[in-house]
Amino acid sequence: MKRSVPSPTAHLAAGFRAFGHIRRFGPGQLLFHKDDPAEEIYYLASGKVRAFLLYPDGAEQTICYVEQGYLVGEELMGEPARRIVSADSAGRCVLYALNFRELTALFQQDPAALRELLAIYMGKIELLSNWIYYSRFPRAEARVACFLCDHCHAGEAVSYTQEQIASVTDMSRVSVSKALKRFEEDGLIEKRYGGVFVKDREALKSIFEGREF
Repeated sequence: MKRSVPSPTAHLAAGFRAFGHIRRFGPGQLLFHKDDPAEEIYYLASGKVRAFLLYPDGAEQTICYVEQGYLVGEELMGEPARRIVSADSAGRCVLYALNFRELTALFQQDPAALRELLAIYMGKIELLSNWIYYSRFPRAEARVACFLCDHCHAGEAVSYTQEQIASVTDMSRVSVSKALKRFEEDGLIEKRYGGVFVKDREALKSIFEGREF
């Protein structure tokens, strides 16, 4: 089961860069609040954005992190167009913004961009189901193993901090740290500069699939 949102390909990315208004955010800076009017949609050119919910008692629940090359704020296409989550920057970010009129003009000029946007919407639906999916694992190690399998790509690091993994999987940072330490001791991962490198994906899968390894 793949659990990632498809990133925009050539048409959307080129359209946002050509016609979008550049927006720069510093670490921890708020992009928008839940229930704000959705006036723009963003293409994330660099950095990482956190989507989260803020509860009346002040507690926060991180939903996911949006990575470079993805879209943020697709609620622009809704009716009414209002934000369904809050979002802030996880580090320095550069985004390109389009309002509804500008976005529809892009679709008229390049219909393939609309097809790419629809694919992203489907990915968002999948992402929501995956957030629920993590909660089915009672063991911390199973949640972390599943997260690593979801986010590892051939030859690339899983570039999330322990705090970020804990937020997405609804765990404590200490629990994530213990799980990562065990995986490293067992030779399943390697922690290096830039993140965690998965060495044995099948063994990690066996942890959350309930098999021995």
